[in-house]
Amino acid sequence: MSQRAAHRCFVCGPANPLGLRLHFTLAGDEAHTDFVPGPHHVGYEGAVHGGILTAVLDDAMANLFALRGEEAVTMRMEVRFRRPVAPGVPLRVTGRVVRVKSRVVTAEARAVTHDGTVVAEAEGTFMRRPLEPSRAGV
Repeated sequence: MSQRAAHRCFVCGPANPLGLRLHFTLAGDEAHTDFVPGPHHVGYEGAVHGGILTAVLDDAMANLFALRGEEAVTMRMEVRFRRPVAPGVPLRVTGRVVRVKSRVVTAEARAVTHDGTVVAEAEGTFMRRPLEPSRAGV
């Protein structure tokens, strides 16, 4: 989705008062953000909820498209949780494209602590949406 269309996105939308409001940056072929989960992001006491981490990983991959002005939707996503992460632990979350087949794109994302420990990783399949004629300049 375009950044404007996602302004209320739970993960990256600046207009969502209950959201995470993460800011993603495109650097080369990767999209990344820094995320420090808080005490209100826990599942079990002392551990960040897997759904929160999943949402951030999904957005790292989706922003690979949004930051380039493209629209894509998640078709499938698989997450592997490698280590529990406590609230307050800074994470670097990065997404990158690994395979392109026409409009179907496979991407992966990782959440890593400052010492390089991978706490969660994901692989997702995305469908790039064709631009409508009025938006494609036709």
